[in-house]
Formats: sequence, C-alpha cells, structure tokens
Amino acid sequence: MQADNSADKQTFVDQLMIDLEENENSGYFPIQIFETQGKSRSVEIITVPNIPESDAPHDVVGWCSDDGGSACDVTAVAVGDSGLGQVRMIYGGDHGIRLRPSSSDSIWSLDATDQFGEPYILLPISVDLIFHEK
Repeated sequence: MQADNSADKQTFVDQLMIDLEENENSGYFPIQIFETQGKSRSVEIITVPNIPESDAPHDVVGWCSDDGGSACDVTAVAVGDSGLGQVRMIYGGDHGIRLRPSSSDSIWSLDATDQFGEPYILLPISVDLIFHEK
C-alpha cells in the first residue's frame, strides 16, 4: 500500500499508493497515488467525530483479507489532493477500511448491517481524530 523511500518508518513517506483488488468490503478500486505531506500514524482503531454524510462519530479499522476478512491496523496521514488541497487520509489493509457507528456494539464483520467498507476516506485536516493505541 505505501512506497517508502526511507529506512526510518517515522520519517515522511513520499508517495502513498492505494491499490485494492475486487473484494467484499470495498469492491474494486483502481490505483490511486497521493503525495504524503506528513508522518503517518498507525493504530488499532481511529474514531472520527463525523464522517461525510453523517454527524455521528464512527470507529474505523483497516480491513485485511486474512481469514476471510478481519480487522487490522488503520493509518492516518496528511496528503495532497488536487481538488481539496491538503487533507487527512485514513486507509487500512489490502481490502480498505471498515466503519461503524461508535455507539455500535457489533463485532467487526462483513455481515454487520450497521457497518460499511470503503477503500479510504479523505477528511479536512482540521478534523480531530481519536487514536486508540494497542
């Protein structure tokens, strides 16, 4: 998912490539390349105060193909977007990310009716994320 031109994982990544094959979580998504503009941060769960088309907080995890689909680390990083300028991207595993309302008690699953998958999401840089460390 990322091309890192440095030996130190804490330094800036020059480019981020999102390349998702067809999958049950987020469907097919053609290759997209973004220029990163800051350090990335990976954690178990990120809570977003409000996502596009919803005023409710949502928890976000990465979604990986292992074991038929499971939650994995999710990452946030500032990127440049030609239409929006600098934004914060949240991306995850080889099958994208999975979101659910923070108030939900459902387990992470493709079968959960209150959850949905996306390849990634872009948010205004001003959005305050809550990072849940392991």
